[in-house]
Amino acid sequence: MSDSEYRFCLVNLGCPKNTVDSEGLLARLSLAGFQFVPDPALADVCIVNTCGFLESARQESAEVLQELVEHKNRHGRPLLVATGCLVERAGGAPVLAPFLDQADAKVGFADYMRVPDICRALLQGQADPSRQTRGYVGRALPRGYFTFLNQPRMRIGSSASAYLKLGEGCSNNCAYCSIPLIRGQRASRSIKAILKEARQLVASGAKELNLIAQDTTAYGIDRTGRSQLVPLLKELRRLPGNIWLRLLYAHPRHLTEDILDAMAEDERICRYLDLPLQHISDSVLRTMKRGYGRSRVEALLEHTRRLLPGAALRTTFIVGHPGEGEPEFNELLAFVKAGHFDHLGVFAWSPEPGTVSAKMRVSIDPRVVAARCDRLMRAQARVSARRLRARRGQTTTMVVERKEADGWHGRTPWQAPDVDGETVLTHAARSVDVGDLIPVVISGTDAYDCQAQCLEE
Repeated sequence: MSDSEYRFCLVNLGCPKNTVDSEGLLARLSLAGFQFVPDPALADVCIVNTCGFLESARQESAEVLQELVEHKNRHGRPLLVATGCLVERAGGAPVLAPFLDQADAKVGFADYMRVPDICRALLQGQADPSRQTRGYVGRALPRGYFTFLNQPRMRIGSSASAYLKLGEGCSNNCAYCSIPLIRGQRASRSIKAILKEARQLVASGAKELNLIAQDTTAYGIDRTGRSQLVPLLKELRRLPGNIWLRLLYAHPRHLTEDILDAMAEDERICRYLDLPLQHISDSVLRTMKRGYGRSRVEALLEHTRRLLPGAALRTTFIVGHPGEGEPEFNELLAFVKAGHFDHLGVFAWSPEPGTVSAKMRVSIDPRVVAARCDRLMRAQARVSARRLRARRGQTTTMVVERKEADGWHGRTPWQAPDVDGETVLTHAARSVDVGDLIPVVISGTDAYDCQAQCLEE
């Protein structure tokens, strides 16, 4: 068979960073002549871009692979190729290898440029030709991966919104986190490469560019010794047209007033700050090796309110980390109830092999941890509803993403893709299309979502 007769599908799991990789894999295979099909049962090979960050994500990846095995016909198709974080995670922690037992090939980041060749070889009856992965402890991802990042992407999801990856890996080395074991130490892309991709994304119809990295505020430190996020933002602000820029994953250790100032200087930069705090207790933050304490967080919140009035704030917290007793959790709960955040995510700590936290003594009953997560989310639901209610009657802009029976669905500047709520345009007094940035007035809200009407009404 020729490549044009080979059919492939792709299953994307995990975070926005995986989405960018999946889009690159889609384009790489398509440009090599493989035909994309959405149904795994019709494919000759199925790519599963796995997530390996948490136990729940690993379990999901294994379940998807098992489900796809059931699609195999009498010729053994589709063949299953696992890529992504779980492949790298298992390479450095063999105890996790059974999660990938159903895969016919396991392709790590270093082999992404070779994915068409690997699929072709498998389909021609060769054994798994990919190179064994061993993780990236203490080093950055190989140069070949960054060559892959600079290749074309075939975007999935909303045509109006795109993720723009600033770099890979992380050098913060938090006690609980396996990212340095999976994606290596921090390695930033050049401003030139980022700007080139940004122009391509805008030219393809993207109206919103979401800047992502494991720590966007640390962008460029590995290149120059200091953050280069402000110079990058200044260059991105030169992009023409009516677009949004959104900053995600701003680590509190590296968020500075000059970054907030740069965000305030251009209304096209969304008044939105994703500030993953993970906890608020000084003792737990020290155990987590986060590099800051509660006073730093409170100062950042004050600076944000002063420099970005009306900004929406998102954060994440980890519950059940070693060292979190009832007093520490109650401090966190009171902090959430104080109402600082529009959006909040909660994760139960799990001991990740190879991390510092995994070696600590754990004494918290999982049922207690689950109850704590529930209490935090219930408290935040009330806060979110109250903060959204305060936005009723406000005029803002909405990016239109799709049409459904109840109206046009999209998001405001205070709603990031995939993780926050949506806004539904219930009555449109003007012609509306996907990708439009339109002025609206917020007419209704609930805990997480909004209803809006065109401003002309």
